[in-house]
Amino acid sequence: MTGYSTIMRKLFTLIIVLLFSMFAIESYCQSLGNQEKLTESMDSLSKVFGDLYGAGMGQQLREIDPSTNMEMALKGIEYIANADTCNDFVMGLQMGMQIAQLYQGVEQQCGIPLNKDLFMKHMRDAFLSDITLSQDEMYELQNKIEPMLYKVVEQSPRAIANKKAGEEYMAGLKNDKNYTFTQSGIAFKVIKEGTGDYFNEDDIVIVRYEGRHLNGEVFEASDEEPDTLDLTSTIAGFAVVVQLMKPGGKVTAVIPPEQAYGAMGTNYIEPNETLIFDIEAIGVQE
Repeated sequence: MTGYSTIMRKLFTLIIVLLFSMFAIESYCQSLGNQEKLTESMDSLSKVFGDLYGAGMGQQLREIDPSTNMEMALKGIEYIANADTCNDFVMGLQMGMQIAQLYQGVEQQCGIPLNKDLFMKHMRDAFLSDITLSQDEMYELQNKIEPMLYKVVEQSPRAIANKKAGEEYMAGLKNDKNYTFTQSGIAFKVIKEGTGDYFNEDDIVIVRYEGRHLNGEVFEASDEEPDTLDLTSTIAGFAVVVQLMKPGGKVTAVIPPEQAYGAMGTNYIEPNETLIFDIEAIGVQE
């Protein structure tokens, strides 16, 4: 599989070709007095540039994601490439790309899109306003986003479905005598009893673990060598379970979203996911 570094080398090569070509264009334009020949030469150069960039960009996109809709990607390229090239407009295009990325990121996280009409109305008014917001006022706006975003994600169909699936899974475990439930709603099954003292919340514990979604898909695991884990910096449910273990112990723990990544989730954990962990607590790092 072609790595990021290979893609960057290709892009760097394209840039070098462009720079050398620009020098060649400048020299050639100065030496030609015939406009017709100049136009003909520029047309030839334009074709070669088109062939080069078309092949290079197309190959890069296919390497990054073979399922890319090439026609849709081409529309985006043409939209930007054919736009006005004055400095002010280009700056606006660059800022517009940031907004497009915001739209995409919010929709991926929330499962529903931003209201673009409302966004653009407020963005336009604020953009054209002569009033300069202070740093504190900017922070105030920024601090409003997280709780509002949390509320939207929590109400999203994906979060509601994951919450329901987790509750149903936990309900099934209550009929399994091998599982014990903590006051915080974590279910755990002892695979192997450890020996010695229980771990403390301020311990740095040597562990092996595997984290799975409810469908059994692994999302995270320790390497062949055990990991060291600061219990104060991991998800609450994991820390709770480890403190119920002794060195050498092994458990399977089912952790509800409130004790895991909550309604926000992460890049690889969906909102309100209940997670399964196999944990082996080897000992304390001295």
